[in-house]
Parts: sequence; structure tokens; C-alpha cells
Amino acid sequence: MTAKKLWALASTLAVLVACGDDATGPAVTRNDPGTGTRTMLVRADIEGQDVSGGFVTEFEVVLRDAQGAAISGATVVVRNPVLGNVNLLELDAGTGEYLATVNSFASGDYRLDVTRGSDEVRGVVVGGMSAHEITSPTANATVAADQSLTVTWTRPSEAAGADIETRDFEAEGLPDTGSYTIPANGNPPSADQRVRVWRFNKVEIAGGLFGSQLKLSVRNTVEPVIVQ
Repeated sequence: MTAKKLWALASTLAVLVACGDDATGPAVTRNDPGTGTRTMLVRADIEGQDVSGGFVTEFEVVLRDAQGAAISGATVVVRNPVLGNVNLLELDAGTGEYLATVNSFASGDYRLDVTRGSDEVRGVVVGGMSAHEITSPTANATVAADQSLTVTWTRPSEAAGADIETRDFEAEGLPDTGSYTIPANGNPPSADQRVRVWRFNKVEIAGGLFGSQLKLSVRNTVEPVIVQ
């Protein structure tokens, strides 16, 4: 095989590996608003939550028509290269709320497809991002009360934004820089402080009614932190 053909093959393989790989580049660059009939309001949330020993991911899709009535009996599927197809089931008939849970948080992008009769939303993709770790403060660390507290986290790939929460402070819609400083007045004494960081990405759904959105987020927690 000639050097030119080898180079072309290597380039093709690199593209295939990168497709859906959330270890490279900002997650928003892989978003796709999809298509649809613009007859359904689709509010979709996928959240990975840290639990003892790993993660649990909860999928929730709420469907409403133009008058605000619940859309029941829909087929709702989320596709991910690691998880395969995740079929969401309606919580109760007539609620228009569709749920699923898996015992992990998967890397890779997430695609949403919703159909109910002639109504549909297809090919909506939210770019994935691997789970992060909080690197500071660490569990059981002692930090100074009434002083600013810098929280740092890993950033496997850049998310659209980040949220931070303790038992006494919260900040939303922050840039995913891997660091944020909680002000002194948000860091009072506490024997069992908890620090949580969410990273998220979201895409507006082009084929749904105004306000339709698919959001992906992942949460990690450090506790306890002793503030004194």
C-alpha cells in the first residue's frame, strides 16, 4: 500500500474514532437539533448522578401538545454508542412523562427520537462528555471557614457549562473551566459540608414546539468537608 493510501486510511480511521468520542473537543460541537413535525413540546433530561460505587443515569422526557395537554402513547428512544437503545416508558397512561434508568454513566453522544402517530422528533443529538472528578477539596479535608474556597474538577472534554452547589451556596450556568471560587460569605462553618459539581450540555430541538430541549448533565460529589 502506498504512503498516500496509508495516510488516507489513517485519516478515515481517525474520523471514525472521533465521531461520538467525548474525549476530544467541546461537547457543543457535536450537537444536532434534529428534525420533526413541530407538533410536540419535548423537554428531555438525561442526568448521571454519582452514587456509592458508581453512577446512575436517569432519563426523563415530558411531551405536551400545542395546548399543553399530555401526549400519551409515544415511542421514546435514546441511543448511545455504549448503552445502545434505551427505551423510555410512560410513567402512567395519560401523563406524557417517559422514564428510564441505567446503572452507569456512558460516554459518547446521546440521540433522541420521539414518535406518536404522525407526530415526530428525530435525530436530536446532544454531545456527550465523560464524567469528571472533583479534585479539590477532597473528602474529609479541613478548610477554613468564612474564607473563599476554590473548587477544582477534571475536564475530560469541555461542557457547555457547570453548576456548583454546597449546603450553603449555589451557582449556576458557570463556564466549564475546571475551577470556581466560592466567596467567603458562602463558606460558613460546617462539620459535614458537601460539594457538588454538575457539568452539562444542551441543544434546542428544531423539530419540536418552541421551548423544546434536550439536556445532558453529570454530577459528582465530595463529602464530608469540614469547614472550621
